Amino acid sequence: MATEPDTRAEACAYVVGDDGLSRWSDSHADAWIGLLETHRRLTRALDAELEAAYGLSLSALEILGRLAASPERRLRLSVIAEETGLSLSRVSRIVDVLERRELVTRKPCPSDARAVNAHLTTAGLDLAREAQAAHHAAVQERFFDHLGPEEIAVLSEVFSRFAPRAAAACDANAREPA
Repeated sequence: MATEPDTRAEACAYVVGDDGLSRWSDSHADAWIGLLETHRRLTRALDAELEAAYGLSLSALEILGRLAASPERRLRLSVIAEETGLSLSRVSRIVDVLERRELVTRKPCPSDARAVNAHLTTAGLDLAREAQAAHHAAVQERFFDHLGPEEIAVLSEVFSRFAPRAAAACDANAREPA
């Protein structure tokens, strides 16, 4: 029985040298290390810009954004942790800072006395709107403006294989209130 040819990139992404150490092939190194370095540089720059302008980290802005998009502008802390990929303790520390700034409040979850909800305040919503607009403009300038429409389509297709429906999962509008 004939097998179909492997149309993926080179069959072996790495080689083992005489010294026993593994090394990426040149094209794989350019792809993988390029992805990591691009992510590192972009997130550091974007994080620094948000911190300087709004006193927010990328993670804090994500939490504000998720609260803003959720029904009744509230979410359980455990749901925020799950959706952001942050630990519950990290989310709790970020919410502590946001609460001190009166951007969110904590309230017991009405349906589960063991759980705590974060509620977005009016001030939090106002800041989320302003900071998100600036953040989207910065991402446009630092990332999308360096790509053509075809490249954006390719990246969308490629990354959707690794994280199917990731962008849709960030839309909290379809969620039931906690």
